[in-house]
Amino acid sequence: MVGWKRVVALGLMSLLAAVPAHALQDGACDRQCLDGFANAYLDALIANDPSALPMDADVKYSENQSLLRVGEGAWQTARELGDYRIYVADPGVGQVGFIGNIRLEGGWTMIALRLKIRGRRIVEVESVIPGPAPSSAGFSFGDAAANLATPRAIYSQTLEPAQRRDRGTLIFQSDLHYEGVERGNGDIVPFANDCLKIENGVQLIRNPDFPFPAASPSGRELPNFSSFGCRDQFNTHIWDTDTVTDRRYPIVDRERGIVFAFVMYHQYLRAPCANVVDYGTVCPPAHVEPFTLVLAEAFRLSDGEIQGVEAVFTALPTVRLRGVW
Repeated sequence: MVGWKRVVALGLMSLLAAVPAHALQDGACDRQCLDGFANAYLDALIANDPSALPMDADVKYSENQSLLRVGEGAWQTARELGDYRIYVADPGVGQVGFIGNIRLEGGWTMIALRLKIRGRRIVEVESVIPGPAPSSAGFSFGDAAANLATPRAIYSQTLEPAQRRDRGTLIFQSDLHYEGVERGNGDIVPFANDCLKIENGVQLIRNPDFPFPAASPSGRELPNFSSFGCRDQFNTHIWDTDTVTDRRYPIVDRERGIVFAFVMYHQYLRAPCANVVDYGTVCPPAHVEPFTLVLAEAFRLSDGEIQGVEAVFTALPTVRLRGVW
């Protein structure tokens, strides 16, 4: 084991040595440099050994909106990185985001990661890593994460210069997604007709086979909420029970049209049940108190429309309106 970790550490040092020369000179870090930092970090995480990473002495590190020391949390349980990998680079602010599948000690799950680089050193690390989830209702999020292979091509495609939008516009268009939740209105969200949402490795849009966790007090058969498109699902008002706070957009990848967001998403904070259009009352399968999801989402936009949303979340036991950032 020690020998293997030494090999990994030497590999990390080689990766960091391959950073472009101008980054060594003036502290700049382009896409290749930022992606290199993300890969080096992930390799170190899997090796359970951060010692080879260029960490700032005062690095701020969080996991699921809890402040930890580097070396704690998933640093002790990470075992293997999967092939599902999305990178979001923002050289203008020296930050890189990553979404992918990862095997922890207890099984497969997802990881969302944000690194801030300054002077070729990691000064901030923010991660969302849900614990491996047990199977329920004949469905397993862990199996879904384990079976992920390749993300949709849109997340690695470079937009033509004429298609690119400025930072403020991309953030505004992404934020409309949360406004749509708040207002129960999908028509104000610039969803593309072929929009897809993947949450913790599971397609939750146009996926009629997903067992949506809801019930009718009257016992009637529910609408198949997972079979709807992005806009139509919002317009059922199924999310009227929820609200979103502490919205942050630290990474904007203008070349690829991706905005990386972190929010605190509160389920059943506004009401215990939803009043679904043309149906009536829909509730959780069993009584639940309001709780908060620590949520990271990558919005991919083109021509002013949200083509895809990749989300990683984990649930907190109670409501927390703000995180640690």
